[in-house]
Amino acid sequence: MVDPVMADHGQVYPTYTEELCQAMASLACDADILTPNLTEAAIILGEPIGDEWGGSNIDDEEAHRILNALLDLGAKYVVLKGIQREDGIIRNFVGGKDMEITEASNEFLPYMLHGTGDLYASSLLAAVMVGKDMASAVEFAGNITHDAMIVSSKQPNFQDRGVNFETLLGQVTDLLD
Repeated sequence: MVDPVMADHGQVYPTYTEELCQAMASLACDADILTPNLTEAAIILGEPIGDEWGGSNIDDEEAHRILNALLDLGAKYVVLKGIQREDGIIRNFVGGKDMEITEASNEFLPYMLHGTGDLYASSLLAAVMVGKDMASAVEFAGNITHDAMIVSSKQPNFQDRGVNFETLLGQVTDLLD
């Protein structure tokens, strides 16, 4: 599994160099499961970011184009994360060599918390490791991340603390049932 963690919202993280982005793109091509957001997908595909970046409000046709282009580079499964539309829903698309592209969605929460990407990736992998199909794993990861963000929002200074997922770990063990 490769979660590129190198950029978001059209901007490369300050800790990443051009060389490191290229190395991550090379690694992504051999992934069994690749989980980029839209900015990371653009970097991997050599498409524009920064001022030229189109944003996260893309239609299904564009999401499918990007996902298929990433699959063509060699990843077995791709989860394209974080498509935000004006309807208050955040979408994650998944496709693979042996499956049709499907979508999982959750309510868009209007705040960012550190650690949600890590929670999403680890929850996705947990679901896959217990034998869930990719569509179910993507849905599980989105749901637990969404729920953890809501749990986190009830804590004081929650945006400074990162995502609180510990009270939801029972959902991970329930995957074994």
